[in-house]
Amino acid sequence: MTTRTVGYLTFLFLAIYLFLRYVIGYVMPFVIGVALALLLEPVVRFLSRRFRLKRAAAAALTVTGLIAVLALLLSWGITRIAAELTDLYRGLPEYYIDFNTVLSEVLRIAGDISAQLPEPLARVAQEQWNRIYSLLSVIVTGAGGVFWGVPGFAVTTIFTILSTYFTMRDREAIGAFIRSVVPGKAFHNLKNIEMDILGGIAGFVRAQALLVTLTMIANVIGLTLLGSRYAVALGLLLSLLDILPILGPGLFYLPWIIYHLIWGEAGFAVGLLLLYGLVSAFRQVAQTHLVGRELGLHPLVTLISIYAGFRLFGAPGLVYGPLTALLVKGMWASGLIPHEGGATR
Repeated sequence: MTTRTVGYLTFLFLAIYLFLRYVIGYVMPFVIGVALALLLEPVVRFLSRRFRLKRAAAAALTVTGLIAVLALLLSWGITRIAAELTDLYRGLPEYYIDFNTVLSEVLRIAGDISAQLPEPLARVAQEQWNRIYSLLSVIVTGAGGVFWGVPGFAVTTIFTILSTYFTMRDREAIGAFIRSVVPGKAFHNLKNIEMDILGGIAGFVRAQALLVTLTMIANVIGLTLLGSRYAVALGLLLSLLDILPILGPGLFYLPWIIYHLIWGEAGFAVGLLLLYGLVSAFRQVAQTHLVGRELGLHPLVTLISIYAGFRLFGAPGLVYGPLTALLVKGMWASGLIPHEGGATR
């Protein structure tokens, strides 16, 4: 690797880092809109050719259909969750008594153990308990923050839908504009990597949506087999928690398992533990395989990019990392990054 290549890569990674750190938050609805437009482009083309619709009408019909499907799924999910939450509400007094009993027992056992520990170990145990308490406080605060974040989420959703529609409707006009302002040689290079980069973004969206869907189905089936009364609501909750790095569904599964162990329901606790382990293992294997396949990356490159992205950006880095690897791969293959044996354009 030449000094020139190292310089190009250093500048590229620095530019990507600055963009993801300071700019992406302001343009996220439009980035998502472009990704959705690419994902739905085959549908627009099919409607245009099959029914001889103008592109604007086909784009509007596609977006309307997407909203309708999401609305149906959301209404079905809300209906099921509302029914299960109603059932849960009826049993809250009983659950409250059980929770107080279990909590009192846990505190008694913890107090007995702490009293028998040497001073250094007792201090460490107290520090860990304080950390757990702080984590619970953060969770409660975050739950309240979700309510206040609803207006912002609604605005982001509206702009995402609009950007999706206009990108699909004016795809050819946008391409013509870019062709008019970008020099021919540079435009040729952009066209060489367009399918890899933009198609990879759409593929990544497909992979993540499929992962969340598969984990939700696995959790719902597993909880149903275990006899849980709230399989659908909990399955949806666990699939959303699955987006969180490291902890993920464990944030819910582990306290649930401990609760049933203390309450003497070892069979159900073991079932939950097995379900948690199987779903987690499946998720990790499927993520590496699906993301690597959709982006055309080697599994090792996928793993490295996911880890590096998480270390640099936290949870969003799980998305940024693989997409950055895809961008570098496309630029390398097209010759935009000069290297020995590659085309220089």
